[in-house]
Amino acid sequence: MKKVILYSTLIVSAFCSASCKKVLDINTNPNASTTVTKDMLLAGSLLTTARLETNTINELGEFWGGYWGKAYDISGTTTGASGTTLDLIGNYSIIDNFATDIWEKSYTNIYNYTLLQQQTQANAPFYSGIAKIVKGLHFLQLVDHYNNIPFSKASDPGITQPSYDKGDVVYAGALDLISSGIQDIKNAGTTAIPATSDIFFKGNGTLWVKFANTVKLRALLRQSQLSDKGAYISAEIAKINAEGSGYLTADVLANPGFTSQADNQQNPFYTAYFRNSQGIASAMFNAVRPTRFLLSKYDGVNDPRKALIFAEATNGSGYKGVLLGQNTTDATQNASATSALRGPSAGLIKTATSGALIFSLAESYFLQAEAAQRGWIGGEPKTLYENGIKASFSYTGVPATAFTAYNLQTGVAFDDPSATNKIERIINQKWLALNGLAGLEAWSDFRRLGLPKGMPSSVAAAATTPKRLRYPASEVSTNAAEVQKQGNINGLVNTVFWQQ
Repeated sequence: MKKVILYSTLIVSAFCSASCKKVLDINTNPNASTTVTKDMLLAGSLLTTARLETNTINELGEFWGGYWGKAYDISGTTTGASGTTLDLIGNYSIIDNFATDIWEKSYTNIYNYTLLQQQTQANAPFYSGIAKIVKGLHFLQLVDHYNNIPFSKASDPGITQPSYDKGDVVYAGALDLISSGIQDIKNAGTTAIPATSDIFFKGNGTLWVKFANTVKLRALLRQSQLSDKGAYISAEIAKINAEGSGYLTADVLANPGFTSQADNQQNPFYTAYFRNSQGIASAMFNAVRPTRFLLSKYDGVNDPRKALIFAEATNGSGYKGVLLGQNTTDATQNASATSALRGPSAGLIKTATSGALIFSLAESYFLQAEAAQRGWIGGEPKTLYENGIKASFSYTGVPATAFTAYNLQTGVAFDDPSATNKIERIINQKWLALNGLAGLEAWSDFRRLGLPKGMPSSVAAAATTPKRLRYPASEVSTNAAEVQKQGNINGLVNTVFWQQ
């Protein structure tokens, strides 16, 4: 594993007080900075996390989770945020150089959080608490992509070839790390509160703890199908209940002061999937199209979110989608014949200066609904389920008055006699709510539960949806002995530990 200290986006000579322009500028020479303060380290690391969550971590799952495909006539050399081409994604061509950004950028940022943790553990525990919580999140997501990964030795600068820990061991360790971060924040009192450099919650400890608990709940639900994890899950849920702060009750949005002055100072989702600072459409805006499967699911429940998230095809043929992996000529799947993302303001595309979505309130409610339905936590599953729909409607701009009619439909109502499998009903609405926002969650739920049912595989691959990634070429070349111990990985066959 390469040990390169990039300080994420911490390429500033001083942390900005009136503006975050310098924090946003990723082109400044890091060697120009003589001192990297805890505030610079925190703000830059959180900004990198925001970019990872919004684009890098999200994007691959948008394609493999059933939401997006590529317009047929758009060049397959378009580079997506996950660090590979859309043709490779659509063809399930999981090579060693596939989606390397997920591994490399996550580990670089983990190392930056480790530096922050070491710098602040003794005298600024609020900072170290944040570092532990977000490190835990990144480790969980790395397992979701790769299964066994370096964990216990991953942040030691003296170890360039760290050993690998089992995926379930990393999960347990990451949850312990998050729990420790919660305790640090609760112990901080009024000492050294990062009201400015905390671009997520502005130093609000209660919100950080709610976020941490919700991340933990997500990780526990990942393991819902493992019969040998029952006692462990119960014990961890008991810890969350004993802590007492509960779960997220608002969207988590990161905003260091996004501006429209330069591409790298805009909201990263806006820049990647809509327009650059000059108003020019991005390559991904031209390429990304809804799958026919997604549109069929919207149409099946008369979903008002469709018209807010996507635009009608420019040739006037209504809302049209594509098949993932379409490699043979089909004019009906060309860019002009299919629906692009709609924006700005409505749906997913907000504005260049809007906060970047880290964790949606809709997902928080759907996680709680599933956990309550399984008997893990208190609360009424139906109420939590309906709150998840309402939160999704709110985020995408659907009027609140539309909920009642939507929720009365046979395919939506929680108590409808046709809804014999309540978990399936919850996951189906969760899937609709997370389109464009949390692709990894959609892909993971499909790998965990096989939901939503009927999700098609790529038409270019004689295989089911990929199960995991291979270790990147950079890791193979620098840590070959440890990679070889993991065996000959096939992303279409080998699984992550929590999969059936």
